[in-house]
Amino acid sequence: MVPLARNDQPGHKPTEWREDLHMNLQGVVDLHLHSAPDVRPRSIDDLTAARAALEHGMGGVVIKNHLAPTADRAAVVRLAVPGAPIYGGIVLNPSVGGLNPDAVDACARAGGRVVWLPTFGAAHHVRQDTHPGATGVGLLDARGRASRDLQAVFEVVAAHGLLLATGHASPAETLVAVPEAFARGVRRVLVTHPENRMVAMSHDDQAMLASQGAFLERVYAQPGPDGHWTPNFAVNADAIRAVGVASTVIASDLGQPENPVWPDGLSQYLAWLHTAGFTDSEIDTMCRTNPANLLGV
Repeated sequence: MVPLARNDQPGHKPTEWREDLHMNLQGVVDLHLHSAPDVRPRSIDDLTAARAALEHGMGGVVIKNHLAPTADRAAVVRLAVPGAPIYGGIVLNPSVGGLNPDAVDACARAGGRVVWLPTFGAAHHVRQDTHPGATGVGLLDARGRASRDLQAVFEVVAAHGLLLATGHASPAETLVAVPEAFARGVRRVLVTHPENRMVAMSHDDQAMLASQGAFLERVYAQPGPDGHWTPNFAVNADAIRAVGVASTVIASDLGQPENPVWPDGLSQYLAWLHTAGFTDSEIDTMCRTNPANLLGV
């Protein structure tokens, strides 16, 4: 049975949470929302998210699922909630064949906008979680170059003009994959939550990728080894100041019952950035202009 949203769960509220602080979500584009239906419980479902996005006048929301494409779901949601700016994509985990260009092509033809490289199924993620005997999906060949499968994926992403996100690849893999993607015609690249312990990318590596034209995603929180979620606010602020506003994308990565319900958590995140000293113009760049350009809305 597929778990639906647990709307009875208010979500964990971190110490940074203040009920009186919220930011206007008009025009905000969130490239990273985990909504139901999913194989794990989520705090909001697709239709509720669509209505909320429409009510707040958001510029776009991308539904992400680690195991199944979401382009077709998003299309149905747009029919059910006319005017809702809901989009989908595909994560190249083993459940869709890993680095499968045919799956990317099908997703694109169904209206998908975003392709994530492997996340839970990534070799780097699997090594971090130390699953006995598991190898995961790697991006590089024995010579440390982009594998043929990865090259084929990039060619399809480029042909359809999709946004490429790096998933849970290792920093070493990402430093090879990003320039290879650009060389093969991919025009838009987003480094997925580089502060997450499953990625753990240095500011220097992030700056190098930004200099090549990639953007860096900063999300609300991340899970620790014990499953407890910790807000990334202060860590993200340091990274933004080190790497730059111009290459930053603010996204929520919300939907877990343990975290504040979307879009309240996203609004709170933006308000925290304001209290941390980021200007309205800088926040606008990070949560509206940059993600809108990447999504093509």
